[in-house]
Amino acid sequence: MGAAVLLVAGVFLYMMLIAADGVQFDDGYSLVAEFTNAEGIDVGSDVRLAGIKIGSVRGLVINKETYGADVDLLIRGDLELAADSIFAVASESFLGGYFIEILPGLADESLQPGERVVNTQARIDFWSTLTVLAEPDSEPNW
Repeated sequence: MGAAVLLVAGVFLYMMLIAADGVQFDDGYSLVAEFTNAEGIDVGSDVRLAGIKIGSVRGLVINKETYGADVDLLIRGDLELAADSIFAVASESFLGGYFIEILPGLADESLQPGERVVNTQARIDFWSTLTVLAEPDSEPNW
């Protein structure tokens, strides 16, 4: 009986991992997005365009010149993103679950493999904003 439970649990875990990973991007290209703050983003986080996963986060490092976060992204190879696209940290819900959302630009030029993206937007901290708005006499520290 115990072995059957472990077998079912193993099958369930395997199916969950396959569903969570989604599509593999063997022919993808790399971009590095420079964020002032990448809070909530982890290795494996989704990169989405129009709500559809088009890539994933491969790594995060501190930029020693800007003290920001350099986020290494793997993007599907069949997509060309406009050079003025905005890369933003977005939330799935109030409970968490962050991903990088790409807001497409209108430029004729495309981002090239290995290029650094500086047109980024860090996550908006809802609680800090709410605290500042709740205290009308205080000055925001942002």
